[in-house]
Amino acid sequence: MRWLKRIFSNSQRDAERRRYPRYPVSAQVEVDVAGGTVECVLDNVSAGGIRLMPGVSAAVGETVTVRHAASGLSLPGHVVGLDDGGTRVKFDSEDAGIVVSSWLRMAQEADGREGESGDR
Repeated sequence: MRWLKRIFSNSQRDAERRRYPRYPVSAQVEVDVAGGTVECVLDNVSAGGIRLMPGVSAAVGETVTVRHAASGLSLPGHVVGLDDGGTRVKFDSEDAGIVVSSWLRMAQEADGREGESGDR
């Protein structure tokens, strides 16, 4: 019984470790990693970082640069985790994360409104 309690208490701690709320998005980006460039999709974003799909070939701790061609944004970060075919990246600057988080939420909302008005 003790092992079961430990599993559930660890799950709660993992959820509580998140410093910023995450927002689902879908935006094409390019990721510079290990001397190459990979095209990915942002799966979610927070003020502290992003999750990329599919995952990039990078080790935890490796430095990457995420670029969004349409906006001209280029943000350095480092890989903090690999899971379920995705890669989690933490921004090197919390200020950059806040800007990107807000920008992507606004862009997603604008895309949703454009689709609705175009269908009418």
